[in-house]
Amino acid sequence: MIAFDSSGRNLVLADDGEFLVHDGPSEGPRWRRDCKSPLVAVGATTDSVVSVDEDGQAVWHDPQKDVQWATADAGDLARAAAISPSGHVLVATSDGVVELTPSGPGRRHAWPDATVVAWGVGGQLLVADERGKVGVFGPAGLVHEVQVDDPVVAAAWNSRGFWVVATAGKLLRLENGAVHHLTNCPSGLSVRAVACSLAGDAIAMVLGPALVIVLSWPGRDSIGQLRYMDRVVTGVQFGPAPWLAVGLDGGDGNKFDLGNGDLHRTDTHPGREHRRWMVQVSVHPPEPAAAPTHPQAAAQAKPAAAPASASIGTIMLVLVITLAVIGAIAWLFG
Repeated sequence: MIAFDSSGRNLVLADDGEFLVHDGPSEGPRWRRDCKSPLVAVGATTDSVVSVDEDGQAVWHDPQKDVQWATADAGDLARAAAISPSGHVLVATSDGVVELTPSGPGRRHAWPDATVVAWGVGGQLLVADERGKVGVFGPAGLVHEVQVDDPVVAAAWNSRGFWVVATAGKLLRLENGAVHHLTNCPSGLSVRAVACSLAGDAIAMVLGPALVIVLSWPGRDSIGQLRYMDRVVTGVQFGPAPWLAVGLDGGDGNKFDLGNGDLHRTDTHPGREHRRWMVQVSVHPPEPAAAPTHPQAAAQAKPAAAPASASIGTIMLVLVITLAVIGAIAWLFG
């Protein structure tokens, strides 16, 4: 329940039925609205912000002031929803999925009991159900249908040309109709949400109620970790590099700088409770690709000392490091 547009201008959060709009660069509050029903998804583009409630109604708003530009209705209760970077909405209902734009309902795709939806590029979208049935649709209809072993809990498009599909215990890569293993989840924790960076070089996942791990792609090294002591993570979304936005219960949020580990918090809207929280932070940006060198110069070069928080190639060991708080920084937000 967080949205951060690709330009970094608009940052949006939700707290049950409350729609909270912030300035992206400063994290300051702009405006808020009490919606008629609990929200199931929020979205942000460079020039609009979008809310989708559990009744299946999508609303497009002015990002600067509390003005509604357009509404569209799915015609059924929303089981899940996703908003594309262009502001198009995809709503999962008991019968399937329906696309919504400010002009009204668009294409409908039969997919009974859909529980996960995600937008791709070029009009592509993904839909999945609790039985592990996954479908990819294009402008002309169904493109691929696959069956995975476990229920799908989340999905995201990666700009390098594949879908990241999450079950509770692992991440899968779906590419051209073929399913490949991406990584396993640490024992005792379940994946709850996934997101991919705009360049496709990083994948974030929420594990359990309060842990966020960011992996490099294709290396799959841990490049960032956040562990919250007393808050529940409600979602993640990448903005312009190096930022990752993290939504928290109660309508709060963080912006995490994957380049240096800096952490910003959203300012509290007037009239809302001001909360404080503790989070452990670890960051290890991927090393830039080495420029070609003369063989003799390369032989004379000395390798740099590994930092204390250097990543470990498997997510299981990374989790051990996080829990031990090695190389992590504790931040208290006031």
